Amino acid sequence: MAGPEEKVAVILGASGDKNFGSASARRLAQAGYKVVVGARRLEPLQALADDIGGLAVACDITDEAQVENIFKQALDSYGRVDVALNSCGTHAHTAIAEMTRDDIMPTLEISFIGALMFFKHAAAAMPDGGSVITVSSLTARLPGKGYSVYSGTRAGIDYAIKVAACEYAEQKVRFNSIAAGLIETDMTSDLLQMPGIVDAFTAQIPAGRMGTVEDLAEAVLWLADGEHSGFVNGSVIDLSGGQHMGALPG
Repeated sequence: MAGPEEKVAVILGASGDKNFGSASARRLAQAGYKVVVGARRLEPLQALADDIGGLAVACDITDEAQVENIFKQALDSYGRVDVALNSCGTHAHTAIAEMTRDDIMPTLEISFIGALMFFKHAAAAMPDGGSVITVSSLTARLPGKGYSVYSGTRAGIDYAIKVAACEYAEQKVRFNSIAAGLIETDMTSDLLQMPGIVDAFTAQIPAGRMGTVEDLAEAVLWLADGEHSGFVNGSVIDLSGGQHMGALPG
């Protein structure tokens, strides 16, 4: 069980070697949180949990019963849930003229329907308040060709956090989103290896550099802590070095 001063975080989408979920799990554990990590693949998840002294639970965000179960496991093991981070996502890039229903449904199931079920069960595990965080995308702010499904689902959940913040106001559960720019992860590493991509993006970023998974993990840590971000609710936090004020590379 967690001690009286130990807070508990549940992080979904944390099985990669280099992704937002695993980086955030490490940062929260470093800050003293007990961390429950979830993803579809249990083997790499278990390695992360062993490394940070946490708990690994296999969880597919498209299966509501599994989403409910990860929060049950957290409560059974630690007695509380204070923070919940959804960092699940899948890449989708198809022109509308070439799109089929089959192109749409996987992203819709993961990034919108699954995220809403995550909100539902996260809040249910926080009767005395807490912080629910979801990872969104710069492309939900800035349109780019081929991103109608990927960006549309992210934009939809960015609006849904505002509804959730209203619905759970009396319960003192905060909902916020982090709209991340292009950052190197397991999912984006191939794209960033393409000639000219990093230079093209950096030219559009006022901060003058690409972001990192550690940048996002620090934002998660801030949103997790009600003493530091307790007045932030129903907000989309831009994590793009200022690129959200400009444009995507052509």
